[in-house]
Amino acid sequence: MGRYYFDKKDTAEDCRSVSISFLKKHDYFSEPCCMSGTISWKNYNGEQTASIGVTVSTLDGENYIRFQYTTTDRNSGEKTEYDYRVSLTTTPCNLGGVRYWFVCPLSKGGVYCGRRVAKLYKAPGASYFGCRHCYDLSYESRNETRSGMFGAFGGVLRTERQMEELRSQINRWTYQGRPTRKVRKLHTLEQRMEVYLSASTKYLKHRM
Repeated sequence: MGRYYFDKKDTAEDCRSVSISFLKKHDYFSEPCCMSGTISWKNYNGEQTASIGVTVSTLDGENYIRFQYTTTDRNSGEKTEYDYRVSLTTTPCNLGGVRYWFVCPLSKGGVYCGRRVAKLYKAPGASYFGCRHCYDLSYESRNETRSGMFGAFGGVLRTERQMEELRSQINRWTYQGRPTRKVRKLHTLEQRMEVYLSASTKYLKHRM
């Protein structure tokens, strides 16, 4: 499987990702079967930016997810087709049944990874999906904490954009007397905004 080298540290939020929870939510593990579908990603304007084909097989102990997609080189415009499998493994659940995991297919420093993970990422410029450890991914929240004022101000601007986009998508604020999923996410963003604003204020007071 492919390798990936880079200088700067990307964040998990910079990457396209596929998670076990997403596949479970969309019934890929509902019963032993072979199910195909498409996963797509959109930008803040709701425009599709990328998509991949996936096939999940849980038949006869042959557990895997198959990825099919095309990448385009930004400089040359050359297209490359990818079609490969990533193994799935299981662990027993306390209340019965099993939980599925991806087995990371990447190698780093010539050593096969094979980690059992719940999410795979395709880092910017990478060819294959792999685990966060192989791509040495950080999280935005960690980078922002380290970057002081600029991280806090950047977090305010980014969160504000996310909140505006989310508000435009909300058609219904409650369902059966409870906030909808998008409304709950908006409340989370509002709390995050308060943290960023507080950090910005504290930084400015400290500098005065």
